[in-house]
Amino acid sequence: TLPRDFGYHIPYQPWVGDIADFNFEAAAAATRKVHEGQEPDYTREGGSIPITLTFDEVTDGKPLILLPIGQGDDGAHSQNEKISRWNYITGIKTLGTYVHEFDKLARKARGD
Repeated sequence: TLPRDFGYHIPYQPWVGDIADFNFEAAAAATRKVHEGQEPDYTREGGSIPITLTFDEVTDGKPLILLPIGQGDDGAHSQNEKISRWNYITGIKTLGTYVHEFDKLARKARGD
């Protein structure tokens, strides 16, 4: 059994994105297009990418987004880490579509 004062210390703070941000709007549109209407899953998990908080700090809070391309069983950071060919190719499609959707939103915001 664990002692009563047992605790777990995480040496870094979590990063949490704002799903109302235009980056998330563009990513959601890209997800729907590439995955044929599938709604994005806004799951908070992981925490193994602490550099994201550093990016947030050095860019003075400019909008950031993480676009995952893996699956839960990919064994992230293990010696047997993997990513399927399908996820890799679909991830590339999602990233390209995200850039296109981002551009559409930027043009709309500028009044183009």
